[in-house]
Amino acid sequence: MRTARCTLGFAVVLAGPALSPAADQTIARVTEHMLANAARMPSYTCVETVARDYYWPAASTLPRACPILMELRRHPTPDMMLRFVMSDRLRLDVTLTREREIFSWVGARSFNDTTIDQVVHEGPIGTGAFGGFLSVIFKQDVHEFHFERNVVEQGRPLLEYSFAVPQQASNYKVRVPGSWVSAGYTGSIVVDPVAGEVVRLTVQTAELPEATRCCQISLNLNLQGVTIGSSRFLLPARALQHYVMETGEEAENTITFDGCREYRGESTVTFAPPDAAAANSSAKAEEAPLRIFPNQSFAFELTTPIAALTAAAGDPIAGKLVTPLLTERRSTRARAGSRVEGHLLRVSRHHLAPVDTIVVIQLESVEIGGVKVPLACVRDWSKVFADRRKRKEILLPLPFEKNAGVFRFDGDEPVVRNFRSDWRTLPEAP
Repeated sequence: MRTARCTLGFAVVLAGPALSPAADQTIARVTEHMLANAARMPSYTCVETVARDYYWPAASTLPRACPILMELRRHPTPDMMLRFVMSDRLRLDVTLTREREIFSWVGARSFNDTTIDQVVHEGPIGTGAFGGFLSVIFKQDVHEFHFERNVVEQGRPLLEYSFAVPQQASNYKVRVPGSWVSAGYTGSIVVDPVAGEVVRLTVQTAELPEATRCCQISLNLNLQGVTIGSSRFLLPARALQHYVMETGEEAENTITFDGCREYRGESTVTFAPPDAAAANSSAKAEEAPLRIFPNQSFAFELTTPIAALTAAAGDPIAGKLVTPLLTERRSTRARAGSRVEGHLLRVSRHHLAPVDTIVVIQLESVEIGGVKVPLACVRDWSKVFADRRKRKEILLPLPFEKNAGVFRFDGDEPVVRNFRSDWRTLPEAP
């Protein structure tokens, strides 16, 4: 199954050029509020959910020059009519540092200083919705806002301003093989002159370099005030990122935020200190290190349901051993019924015939005597091949889905319950 790939990101620097003296009093006040909001953001982290929908032309097309493709998009021929073919979902933790937004899979104990494409390896993905885009616009890229018009929405008087940023002055980055390139962009902000806040931001790229394989990326943010503890800052109620690829494929990412909380940290962020149980487990592990003997088969049963409509890559899963794990001397290391934990690496729903859902599971630990012991394993195909009555379908994980099992389920809205699967242990990584 093909998936479009286009990645964007932002570098954020706290020091930037001052707002143009020509800006009016309202936009100056808004800028002051936005800079204060950006200064508070590095003290918070939220869960970011990205729901991605993929659309393909009715007939497969070769890459085209972007001006030609964008014109065809306005008046599509039958072969260019888009079909909704696939969807998936990601769940990430996000925070804003002094340089940029950084991410980890939800529930990880720390952030690593890596770019978004090193966390999410497949499909279109971008940064900026959490606060990076607003920071870049008000601190660095936009030297002048142009008043466009008065707007009234739900009885609230608002003001709209436009802006344009040329490529040579832009901190908007788009991924190309082995590097990132700057992209020029235009956009608008709608502000509340009473509150002095941005309520909506729209952005659209200029023509992108050919190496990006994208013709256009657009962003629409609807912002709202969020209170966490004693602080209030702006977050999108919903963000939409839309991608147009040179093949005519399109993708739309719908981004939402929840689970926001305050933390204290520097380059590495620890979400919470270990509790007494975790500390006790660590102590036990240090006293008597446990190892899982490699190359043994075992059966696993999922005990946390996976609902395809809401599940996301990054979500934790749990289950239990159906068969025990043994030591090298064939005595029991982990009994049947022992708790096993892991994560979802992918949940992709395919909406054209054959309609199905692909779920990729990674098992990570098994509980032995109250201690979580690392569990490295892959799907065991030996029993599948042993049954000659069944048609053999080999489902392999993608290159970046290390130590995982891939499973196919009928329909694009299945709820997977009490699912059993066969696995084989691997040697621990050095």
